[in-house]
Amino acid sequence: MRRFAFLLLSVVACQTDRLAPRPTTGRDFAAAVTNDDGPPSSFPSGADTYSTGLFTGTGSRGLDCSLTANGGRVCNGYLRSDVDKTMLDTRLEIPPGAGPFPLVALIQGYGGSKTSSGDIAARLLADGYAILRYSTRGFGDSWGQVNLADLHAEIGDLRSMIGQVVDQKDYNLNPDAVAVAGASYGGGHSWLSLVAPTFVSPKKNTVRIRAVIPIAPWSDLLYSLLPNGRPRNSLDGLGGLKLSYVNGLYGSGIRQNPARPYPNYPDYFIAWHAYINATEPSSVDPTWQSITTGLTLGRSIWWQQSFWQSVSAGSRIPVFEVQGFTDDLFPLPEAKRMMLALQTVAPDYPITSYFGDLGHPRARNQPAEVDYVLGLIEPWLAYYLKGVGSAPTSAIYASRTDETFNPAHVIRVNDWSTLATGELTQDWAGTPTPLVNPATCIASGVFWDPFVGIADGELQPYLTTPPPSDTGACSLSTFSFTPTSDVTIAGQPAVTLDAVVAGHRVQLNVRLIDVNGTSERLITRGTLTLDAGLGVNIGATQIVIPTYGNFWLVPAGHTLRLEISNVDSPYITPSREPSTTIIDAVHLRIPTR
Repeated sequence: MRRFAFLLLSVVACQTDRLAPRPTTGRDFAAAVTNDDGPPSSFPSGADTYSTGLFTGTGSRGLDCSLTANGGRVCNGYLRSDVDKTMLDTRLEIPPGAGPFPLVALIQGYGGSKTSSGDIAARLLADGYAILRYSTRGFGDSWGQVNLADLHAEIGDLRSMIGQVVDQKDYNLNPDAVAVAGASYGGGHSWLSLVAPTFVSPKKNTVRIRAVIPIAPWSDLLYSLLPNGRPRNSLDGLGGLKLSYVNGLYGSGIRQNPARPYPNYPDYFIAWHAYINATEPSSVDPTWQSITTGLTLGRSIWWQQSFWQSVSAGSRIPVFEVQGFTDDLFPLPEAKRMMLALQTVAPDYPITSYFGDLGHPRARNQPAEVDYVLGLIEPWLAYYLKGVGSAPTSAIYASRTDETFNPAHVIRVNDWSTLATGELTQDWAGTPTPLVNPATCIASGVFWDPFVGIADGELQPYLTTPPPSDTGACSLSTFSFTPTSDVTIAGQPAVTLDAVVAGHRVQLNVRLIDVNGTSERLITRGTLTLDAGLGVNIGATQIVIPTYGNFWLVPAGHTLRLEISNVDSPYITPSREPSTTIIDAVHLRIPTR
């Protein structure tokens, strides 16, 4: 299958539980919603969890090369990782010519292998880059077990693989011109490679990662999988689990390979998966603390203090990030938090962003849009790895997702603050509305779930329009209005509401839907979890729920419907804790362009 390989990651996942930040006035909440400008002010502590040294493999080490029709070379075989001597199935493609060649390490999606992302590899190979691909540990034909892009395992493997191939003189690779790229799982690798971008190979060559291209990745794995509605601080109370994604991807990553007759998931990983499906997230539970520390300290660039210190000290490794407005696994906040924090620490940081209809479902991954993005990446990468062309200017590209991809509708702005040029607001007040959990209709979110209609195995782009949501006899509140002129949503709509909550923990979910007669299309969604601690009622509070965002044209005459519920299942696991929420004074703010 072509398309970025945008498809695959998996599973799982603290600290103090507190209420969401309360705005200073009833309508002055824009800063609260977008207050993700800087890096974390504090960092998690504790021990990472990972497993290495088991099932490392047997057989001969080395790559066998053969000539290609155009005079290049393709080399296949196994290399032993310096982490623990695990044998990793590896492919190196070398373009024709004398070199030395810049090197791109292209990392697969979750459950993929060294043959994944072949379309990207072919395009970059034709541009004169050597391409390193290998099956990450536990996947494809590689030995070892999956550790979910852990710094001590897979990211160590990444440096080892790069180091070993640049050490081979007959490959004629340039260790001073290396980039790391990948989609989804590979995108997580790409970000995490910045923790140690300069390192020494086994034969004492200094390797420098000069650019990274994270495509549809996570930057905070905890927030990606258990969003709490506070994208800058996933440790401030745990959110609900993305149930369908986590379980679908966990299943898709289980390897069935008679040549590798052992479990490719380590024991702790299996235990984590069972626990997060069986229990309510809790900051005081030791198992949840272990999961939380593992997802943040061990697997998320956002929570790497040494990385932020290096940026403060002058590190400026260029980033081209690609994120989907319509990606409900790794949505816009995963890219936005990094972009704004990097530019806050270093206003001159060279980061380019593309936001569009790309990534995991609901994203369509249209071939024309994929080709367009690759066309943006190629000259950018040529400058940073080859010194060819003019220095890129940091920018944000955004593509509308309500239509078939149209390059004429891609906009380019210099910073996030200029993406939206106006705003539309709508208020509903005067009729208090109760939401009761667990009486809330469990099916209210099923038609908007990104996994509906997707079979087992490799994920496919989401191509069909979902049927209407179930708004039957549920504890689901809906609010609608019909704009009299076209509205182009540009950014993250946000919902603020006054609430009285009886219960110590509550999950609130919102969906914004474009309604045109019998046609209904999900624009964006959001979730927020509040937890006051056992035995403490949340009580009266004002709640701000940010959505993931989009760039979407709502034509005049269409109706915008806002849904608020305790449940968006099976997308997110409903809270197991009973609560009653009386909501009032609902305010919707939509950034527009």
